[in-house]
This record gives sequence, C-alpha cells and structure tokens, in this order.
Amino acid sequence: MPDFLDMGAYGSFIWTAYGIAALVMVGLFVASWRRLRAREVALADLLETFEEPTPVRPVGVLTDDSRDDLDGRNGSPS
Repeated sequence: MPDFLDMGAYGSFIWTAYGIAALVMVGLFVASWRRLRAREVALADLLETFEEPTPVRPVGVLTDDSRDDLDGRNGSPS
C-alpha cells in the first residue's frame, strides 16, 4: 500500500492534483446549487406578481368589427 500511495516518488504531485480537482468539483457543485436556489426564489417572486389576472388581451387578436376590414385598421379605407 505505501508503494501505491508513493506512486514512484511522484505521489505528492499526483495526490495534490487529485485534491485540487476534487476541491474544484465541490466548489462548482456548491456554486451551482446556490445559483439554483436563487433562481427558484426569483421565479417564485415572479410568479407571485402574475397571480392576478391582467385586463390586457393577447396581441394580434382581432375583434369582431375589424375582421372584415383588415386594410383599414389604421383609418378608413381610401
């Protein structure tokens, strides 16, 4: 087992590299997890603002009186 850990006199470099890689991966996981929680909170806040229905009709929906005269929407046809 000591020969495996020593890795031919390069063990200190190899195990240090493994340790740094593990720390970076843990750091990325923590950062991603925090970002996920922050976005979930932001989404919940955004959804709360849209709970009340808005009196605005969808864009592009024509009313019954404008279906016959599509060219004259900006005024009377000439």
